[in-house]
Amino acid sequence: MTNNTSNTELLVQQLLDRQDIQDTISRYSQGQDSHQGADSNILEQWDNTFAKDGTVDYSVAGGTKGSYRDLAKWMRGEGATSGSMSGFSNWQHMLSLPVVSLTGDTAKARTDFFATHRGKKENEFNVHYNAAGAFHDELVRTTDGWRIKFRRLEVYFGDPLQIAKIG
Repeated sequence: MTNNTSNTELLVQQLLDRQDIQDTISRYSQGQDSHQGADSNILEQWDNTFAKDGTVDYSVAGGTKGSYRDLAKWMRGEGATSGSMSGFSNWQHMLSLPVVSLTGDTAKARTDFFATHRGKKENEFNVHYNAAGAFHDELVRTTDGWRIKFRRLEVYFGDPLQIAKIG
């Protein structure tokens, strides 16, 4: 009976870990999508998504290779400096369920995504941009739950779609 109990406890803990990892990964997109247009406070969610020393590699998209805070600056800008998202008014990031492998207090996850971005009306052309790819994450268990230690972006494709000329 003890062996069955310990196996059951292990399975329950693994399910709880997977759920916490899924929530952690989802907070990334929630940070992006909860802050539209000029609202650039994505760190509100990202500080609870990434480990304090969390790093990213978004170089495949011309982005930063460094801390997740550097990624936030690259995407949303800082002060008078515009970010890579500044040409868009709205966006939505949709995630697949992650494929997770657990090893004690570390985990790896791969999550496919589809992101759509709506161009700002004040631009001469109303351009939308769709992208699909995957996030490859290395996660660690912390006292606050699972956090992303490293994230690598993989892009399958990106399509700028010219909708209409404005004016």
